[in-house]
Amino acid sequence: MNKILAVLLLAIVVIGCGPKMAKQETMDALMEARAALEAAQARIAELEGEVDALKTRKAELETALKELETEIATLEDNIAKRCHK
Repeated sequence: MNKILAVLLLAIVVIGCGPKMAKQETMDALMEARAALEAAQARIAELEGEVDALKTRKAELETALKELETEIATLEDNIAKRCHK
């Protein structure tokens, strides 16, 4: 993602360093690059939000896993105590 963003920024700089009277083609390319940059930034923000949500979910699942492991250990101890009587 960062490479795409860097290429888009470079394209904007290259296009922006042209002559003072830009051709319509240049302006169209600039607008297209700007639209692509904005879309990429929106996608980055969306993916960062998704990553945060997944990290939260991972933490929840790890907590649940630890609770289940504790419960399994307790049940195994109970089984062992009842079987040895």
